[in-house]
Amino acid sequence: MGCRERCLGVNGIALRAEMMPLRRVLFSPPTIPSFSSSPISLLFSTLSSSSSDSPAAEAAAATKHIDLTPEELTRISLLIPRLCSSDQLPTAIRLVDASFLANPPLESLSLRILIDRLTSEPDMTQSMALLTRLKHNKFALYSLRPITTLLISSYFKKRRPKEAFKVFNWMSRPDSPCAPQAAAHALLVHGFCRNGFLLEALKVLRAMVAADMAPAADLRSRVYRALLREARIGEAKELDAALRCVGDGGDGFGKVIDLLDRMIGSWVE
Repeated sequence: MGCRERCLGVNGIALRAEMMPLRRVLFSPPTIPSFSSSPISLLFSTLSSSSSDSPAAEAAAATKHIDLTPEELTRISLLIPRLCSSDQLPTAIRLVDASFLANPPLESLSLRILIDRLTSEPDMTQSMALLTRLKHNKFALYSLRPITTLLISSYFKKRRPKEAFKVFNWMSRPDSPCAPQAAAHALLVHGFCRNGFLLEALKVLRAMVAADMAPAADLRSRVYRALLREARIGEAKELDAALRCVGDGGDGFGKVIDLLDRMIGSWVE
């Protein structure tokens, strides 16, 4: 056995030992008296009582706010990175989901570490699992917008624009609790232009204008330069002029949408 395997074995034993009290709460019936007086025990027994429960079923049981001490939040925050490093992502996701019962400040959780780990996965299974769980947790809805922003930024940082576009599509669904706002649209358009995904940038720009959001000057300039790089000089000038009218408070939203529809429809990648 090599050094790496021995180290992983030691760390795995230590992590399992630390998780044992949580696992007892995680998989024990919530009526056991010995756990009833502990807020952190109520937290886990409420939302993570079974790994086989659907997010919607678990969320239905989450009807009571739970107070956690700063020390308990610190324990959770320190445990999340260890779960990520030991490839226990489903448990880390359930832990974050359950933590929102306590309405914690987002900075008190190790969300950036979790997001970085999720966006390093070869597929989006766990990223979508996190979004789905939080969507069905009424105590976590306030976190969805910043978490989707972190996911998009991390995917772009890892040069995975297709995955960033899938997060945008999830946000744009009719049942989404966090429809994209101007900041998210701008982040996506900038990211797609930087990565050479101009068609996706135009699709997001179209969604932005369709929602009566006027692109800022820097975003308009980014799209203009990206079109010039593709030798679409005429379209670049026409779209820039139309966007300037919208940006100046005009009523040109419909004109921009028609123009973008025409550009997207005739696009040849």
